[in-house]
Amino acid sequence: MLAPIEIDRKTFLRQHCTLPALPAVVSEIQSLIHDADVDMKKVAELINGDPAILAQVLKIVNSAYYGLPREVKNVQFAIAFLGLNEVYRMVLSLSVINTLAIDKKDELNEFWFHSFYAALCTKYLAKKCEPHLSLEELWSAAMLHDIGKLVYLKFFPDHYRALIDYCKEHGCLFSEAETHLSLPSSAFLGTLLCEHWRLPNEIRQACEFHTLKDLLALKADSPSRRFQRMICLGNLLTMLSTSELSPTTKQNIADACKTALASTEAAFLAMMGDIYELRIDVETFMEQLH
Repeated sequence: MLAPIEIDRKTFLRQHCTLPALPAVVSEIQSLIHDADVDMKKVAELINGDPAILAQVLKIVNSAYYGLPREVKNVQFAIAFLGLNEVYRMVLSLSVINTLAIDKKDELNEFWFHSFYAALCTKYLAKKCEPHLSLEELWSAAMLHDIGKLVYLKFFPDHYRALIDYCKEHGCLFSEAETHLSLPSSAFLGTLLCEHWRLPNEIRQACEFHTLKDLLALKADSPSRRFQRMICLGNLLTMLSTSELSPTTKQNIADACKTALASTEAAFLAMMGDIYELRIDVETFMEQLH
């Protein structure tokens, strides 16, 4: 029998389940990029001073997400190719994941796989459907939309395992398992983490709105709603491509996505073919990550 989880929004991550501050490199780069005369060399030196972040940044820069024409071997070139804001968002996203310090390797690998796949899928969809949205903001948002699951994994590992087991047994989505087991939603936990670390609004939006229920309720009547819709679609189509879901759950996701995209059956199947092909790039990225 699982113990209930009671969460006080004001004290949860400050008193009961404490987390350290994000690395200084995040705030230092953030302060530099607001300077009109920002010194790119200084930014590069800050990133170079954190070998773990540096290695991860270069792996992501050279991944299929960016498709750069040649390999980038140092962070100065990464900034030149992608721009300072993009590299900052990358450092921020990596710092969030690293600071959570998840010691369960298999579960962390699953998180990376799903998150990077969702980022690729979201970019693919945005280029087709919402070309005016910021791909910079979509990357960090898609990468971190599921960080609430890492909060579960870190502070409530038994509950996390029970949720995963329920999903496997019933072929349902994680959000559906949370409801059935009367547990806080990982979307809520992710939102609390965003508040605690004062993460950018686009990341908070992604944490709060990425489930099937959210997609069904969304009306794409503003840029922020269209942004949320892309995050929902990227997450759900990734789940449709990779998860062991029941036929009913698969059909529910497919129907909701086709409606949101105003897509015919033939166009949707062609799009899913493209999304399945992205898996090769995700597997390559996972090999490089280790």
